[in-house]
Amino acid sequence: MSGLDPLMMGISIGNKDNTSLALPSVNHHRTGQERVREQVQSVRRTKLRHPSTISGSSLSPTSPSHESNGNLFFGNGFPKSYSIDRSLSSPQNSNNKITSMRTNTTFSRYMRNYSVTGPKPAGQLNSSRSEPSWSYGAQRPSIPTQRLPSNTGIYRNQQCTSKFIRKNTSRPHPVDVPNGSYPTKTNNYLKASRTDMRQTQSMTAVTDGPTKTTEANMAKVNMKEAVEFLSSKDENYQLFGASCIQQNTFNNDRSKEEVLKLKGIPALLALLPSSNSMVKHVVSATLRNLSFKSSPNKEEIFHCGGITMITDQLKQSGSADLDKQLTGLLWNLSSEDDLKSVLLRESLSTLMERVIVPNTKTPDITSNANRDPYVFTNATACLRNLSSGNQNSRQTMRKCPGLVDSLVNYLKNCEEKEVDDEPLENSVCILHNLTFQLEAEVPSLFERIKTLIPANRSQIQNSGSAVGCFNPPGKSSEHDRPFDYPVVENPHPSGMGWLIHSKLLQSYLSLLKRSQRDELKKACCGSMHNLTTSKGIVSEVIGQIIVKKLYGMQAIAPLLKSDKDDLQRAAMSLLINLLKNENLHSLIGREALPRLIDVLRHTEVTAESDDTYAMACQSTTVLLLNNPESNKNYLTNNLIKLLSNHSNTCHPKSSKAAAILLYRIWADKDLQSYVKKVS
Repeated sequence: MSGLDPLMMGISIGNKDNTSLALPSVNHHRTGQERVREQVQSVRRTKLRHPSTISGSSLSPTSPSHESNGNLFFGNGFPKSYSIDRSLSSPQNSNNKITSMRTNTTFSRYMRNYSVTGPKPAGQLNSSRSEPSWSYGAQRPSIPTQRLPSNTGIYRNQQCTSKFIRKNTSRPHPVDVPNGSYPTKTNNYLKASRTDMRQTQSMTAVTDGPTKTTEANMAKVNMKEAVEFLSSKDENYQLFGASCIQQNTFNNDRSKEEVLKLKGIPALLALLPSSNSMVKHVVSATLRNLSFKSSPNKEEIFHCGGITMITDQLKQSGSADLDKQLTGLLWNLSSEDDLKSVLLRESLSTLMERVIVPNTKTPDITSNANRDPYVFTNATACLRNLSSGNQNSRQTMRKCPGLVDSLVNYLKNCEEKEVDDEPLENSVCILHNLTFQLEAEVPSLFERIKTLIPANRSQIQNSGSAVGCFNPPGKSSEHDRPFDYPVVENPHPSGMGWLIHSKLLQSYLSLLKRSQRDELKKACCGSMHNLTTSKGIVSEVIGQIIVKKLYGMQAIAPLLKSDKDDLQRAAMSLLINLLKNENLHSLIGREALPRLIDVLRHTEVTAESDDTYAMACQSTTVLLLNNPESNKNYLTNNLIKLLSNHSNTCHPKSSKAAAILLYRIWADKDLQSYVKKVS
């Protein structure tokens, strides 16, 4: 039985995606006389028919209803970007603004990165997108949960890729876009959300130069010409060139390679400090496209000093929309392992100051009207990737002033408000990553447990009257080792102290019960798994807190029967760790054994479920033999036959575990007698 790969490397799996093109209504071009004639004819046909809507800014009624993270494109061809980073995809249509996204899965050492992409409808144009480093299908673990026997575990991080929806009008001047209405995701549903768009709407409309050309004319510009436009002193040409590159690199890898060869990235970075807010915005969105799933472009951005420049712009930015692009760009860069240490050094403090702390210090997380929720999503996703790095990365983040406190505070606020959003998932995944090898990397955190427990153990050993290793007559085998946890636990945790505190463990258990996000629940299981994976007193104490103090099996046991393989495997791995403490077997068995028996009866073993079924057999062996007399009723004739069949299959782990379970049942005289009777 092997553990899940603890350190997974990024592989993105997903389909390619484009954004929806909103076609203007043909009525928009008709003369007043034509419109009056049409209305008269319409009234004659039927008085009950609703008048047609004349609008150049809404999506065509025939536009496909799919999600796409995207930009709103003004009539002059320049994108106003509204990137939406998500980990789940589902078709939604909100206020006639369709957003689409796709979900990919990648593997990373300790995390899973997510890339959001989606199917491309015919006849639609490209826009900006962001590549955080997660996805579905393949996995990129947040720090691996450690489990027996490999002492490693899983964690999946997600990477979302933002796309932009273009809203085109037939006129050369910008259309009047509603005040910041864009889709946002809450509890897996899209709802209309608003942000202050005054700066966006006050941007100067560009009506001269190449920007006045139509979308078709823009498509005629080749990449070399677009890159040359970037070096023009005319901001109109700069904007036009950046827009062309943004469009062509949305999902075209060859275009990304071409821009790299033409030295377009240094030219774009040179425009990032531009005083023109629209140039700055489109350039950041273009860099975001270029860095999506392109390691060479990410390296080029780094070698050109881009990380420092991006961070400086984030420090100075006063625009939520620009912040969204810049944090999305940092999210993309954070999926590159070689850049993690640089990002931690250059950008961590800025992300904390500008995004993390402002979004977590207030308890009323549901009414941050002046903040863009996607900026916080991007920032936490970036930190989620960074936390999946090496030991130095984890130590840097653990010691970052206010980071763990802010994440825990946000988790607590979400718990009170019953929020179940993507930043919450990111926050739990970061905490999961930071618990990886915590005892080995921060031994001082466990000093109080290690110094107090041995003394208590020696007291119980001296006070016992039994000789040898057996319990004295009349003594319960469940006699607990004395452990005064309130004395050991810091009543006012802060920083890294939160990572092992019962209050945070309680929050994990609460999220297991109420959250609908599988990745979040896996991260909760993974955090508790990491804290109970070692052999020793620390693992036993944490396990005792989870099972006895917090009644954790009520939240963990139902997941043993989850129909999601990864989540079921994470719960099984945690159970294996908890069973190392013999004092907990009876409490665990009450909740877990009936569900384990159901798993053994109803699971069809495949290559994917081989590991999970083996862990179920192993846990059943321990719990069944803990109290044979009470548990023998679970041994039906059908179960014995199923185990016998599984023991003879070609699946190496489950067949061996099933054979061991049968052997242990037969070796117990009471159980053997009962089995013979029912057979």
